Amino acid sequence: MIAEEKIYTKPEHNICVSNEKLVNSILKLMKCVVTNFKTQVNYFPKNSLNEGVLTQHFEQQTQILIRKFDYSFNIGKEYKDVEHKSKGIPDLYFYPNDENQIPIKSIFSIECKRLPAPDNPKERKKEYVIGNNKNGGGIERFKTEKHGKGLNDCGMIGFVEEETFIFWQKTINQWITEHSEKDNFWQKDEILNITEETTDFAVLKSIACKTSQKYVHLHHLWINIT
Repeated sequence: MIAEEKIYTKPEHNICVSNEKLVNSILKLMKCVVTNFKTQVNYFPKNSLNEGVLTQHFEQQTQILIRKFDYSFNIGKEYKDVEHKSKGIPDLYFYPNDENQIPIKSIFSIECKRLPAPDNPKERKKEYVIGNNKNGGGIERFKTEKHGKGLNDCGMIGFVEEETFIFWQKTINQWITEHSEKDNFWQKDEILNITEETTDFAVLKSIACKTSQKYVHLHHLWINIT
């Protein structure tokens, strides 16, 4: 109980707090969701857990903690950006619990991916980074502003079903480096760096250089569901 109280310090109930505090609060919450999320998914057969189902379980467990600890923001699925008219629809998004905000805006958009990518590995194996069709990859969607337009910080969740966190960091960084050597749209400094690692999850950070010549900070949460 003492440990739980330290983790779940009630956040400032004011969405006007600094962006850094807001993002930190969201990231802390996401890490806290991992235990309950893993308990939930372990109840089901592995072959029934596709990307959509895993995302749904994560969203449900996040909602439970948001209600329990009275956060100043909420989480939803499949956000359509009506303000910027972005074509993409990220898997998850956080938004303010503010009835006066019109329209309701995403304050932190998230794309979810399985590691490794499912089905045909030859066509989809690099899907965390880049897709075989334009704007199909996870990081790629933030670079082209298909997701997260107007935001300084966004996130990605990786559901790790095989191999280790270090394996995927090295593999994904290799893909990014290879693309940077043949495509000016990709940069070597977009590689991922691990900032925290436990048995159950890893936290990584990177930047993604966008079409608008700015960049977005990407916060990666990888969850071990092997």
